[in-house]
Amino acid sequence: MNPITRPIFYLMNQLSYLSKFVLIASLFAIPLIFFAGQLAYTYHQEANQVKLTRTGLNYLKQATYLIEDLETLRDLSVIVSTQRESVLVDQVEVAKQSALKKIKQMKTYAIPEKHVSFLSELQKTIQNDGFIRGNEAGIEGVYEQTHIFIHQAYSWRTKLSYAFISPARNSANIIDTLNLLNESEIYLHALGQTRAFGSLYVEQTFIDSYGSSVLEKTYLTLSKLIDLVDVKAEEYQELIRIYPEIKPETVKQNLANALERFYQALIETYTPSGNPVTFYDDITKTYQLAYQQNHILFGLLDKVLEQEHQVSKRRLFVFYLSVGLMVLLISYIYLGLYNSMNSAVRSLMRSARKVAAGIYNEPIRTHTKDELSSIAAAMDAMRLSIQEREERLALMGQTDGLTKLYNRQYFDTALDLSLANSLRQHTPFTLVMIDIDHFKSINDTYGHQTGDECLKQVARLIQDQYQRKTDVVARYGGEEFIAILYGSDLEEAVKQTEALRATIASHEIKSGNKVIQMTASFGLAALASPEMSTSSNLIALADALLYQSKHTGRNRLSSAYYTESSSKSSSL
Repeated sequence: MNPITRPIFYLMNQLSYLSKFVLIASLFAIPLIFFAGQLAYTYHQEANQVKLTRTGLNYLKQATYLIEDLETLRDLSVIVSTQRESVLVDQVEVAKQSALKKIKQMKTYAIPEKHVSFLSELQKTIQNDGFIRGNEAGIEGVYEQTHIFIHQAYSWRTKLSYAFISPARNSANIIDTLNLLNESEIYLHALGQTRAFGSLYVEQTFIDSYGSSVLEKTYLTLSKLIDLVDVKAEEYQELIRIYPEIKPETVKQNLANALERFYQALIETYTPSGNPVTFYDDITKTYQLAYQQNHILFGLLDKVLEQEHQVSKRRLFVFYLSVGLMVLLISYIYLGLYNSMNSAVRSLMRSARKVAAGIYNEPIRTHTKDELSSIAAAMDAMRLSIQEREERLALMGQTDGLTKLYNRQYFDTALDLSLANSLRQHTPFTLVMIDIDHFKSINDTYGHQTGDECLKQVARLIQDQYQRKTDVVARYGGEEFIAILYGSDLEEAVKQTEALRATIASHEIKSGNKVIQMTASFGLAALASPEMSTSSNLIALADALLYQSKHTGRNRLSSAYYTESSSKSSSL
């Protein structure tokens, strides 16, 4: 034989068919399972990340809508804080209720608890008119104090994005789009100053020196931001190239229009005139155009995520299709080998299940001549061993080790069953309680071994007396025995028990050179229809009657039918 093939030939000769099947299948299955598991985990992680990002995008979109309302509330609150009788005062409550409604809606979303806490604090601030400030710090100071809440909202939105969007797991386009969205705060902050300061001074119709300084500063800030748009366009030129929907020139034009309107109303002349509501609405239109750019960014994010979602779905489909075809191919190859062993294995499995279910009377055999027949022989030997052991354990669990009578546990179960049958079928029923008289003195005088022998012989005498199939004789404890005489009325039971008493009294037990004679006392409690009783009541009555026999001289029996009155007297 070729030295190269000899080791594998030797190995295969040592293996059973099942081992060969497992070995060959493992050579294909284990690497395949490992590789497939890694790929499945990666693809599912990608799909789950896309799903998580889309969920987070929806939350960010709602947070942005909330910030829009907060910016409106900020600008109106600045105007009202300085000009209490402003014509715009009625719009404060509208903006306030709109913001509270969005907060209430967002708190129902499945977002982390710390973000819910921020919303609760913001809700309380709005409800308590925390946006309304005193005008001691001047209009510019009031604006910045109020803008603190807006800046906190922007920071909260950024932190909220971290909970769902990760630079390590999301594409660069998504991250850049989010960054561009977050940078809109500086533009909207300047527009807010334009709207708030401009509306206030148009309504006042005069500008003092402080107001002139504030308006000039606002004008310069807005001018610088117009130039900053070109810088940001250069920074995000790759993103703008991919998504032409992003139009920096539109943002620049909107800011320029706001600057022109601001200049015409307030800078060009120091005696402003016109309708403050009209000015407020004009700048608000510019605000809306800026917000539309943010909405476009959200639309782009949703578009990107939808593309990534479709890619993930295609990957998963191709992956599972490939795995499925591979599994079918391998299964087909090994089907013949499996079928050759299947019949014998199923036969052994059926036999094993029967043994597990406690069915031991069917031999375990197979019709094969290979290793499976040896397994069947071993299983059959195990079946016989288990059968023998369970029969022995069952007997040990029901009998008293010394007397070989039934034990107390078995008696309790048998009493409940016999009593239930007696009550249901109106059958006579008698319970006999037996106690060996002066047994302690026998133990003390002759020793415990002699005492044990006495117990065994008395047990045999009792069993010889009550021999019917329905009779149950058990050791109740110590020197006490008990018997269930199902179907025997009191008169018949007394007759039998009197014979037993006489037998025990005449029975002699040898201990060395001495002969021991014993007596026993009896208590018989009987139940006859239509009386009803429980097992504990019958035992109590039999115990009381046994005590009566002891009390009146021993070596005798006391008997009675169970009644309600006897139950009460025995309990006393």
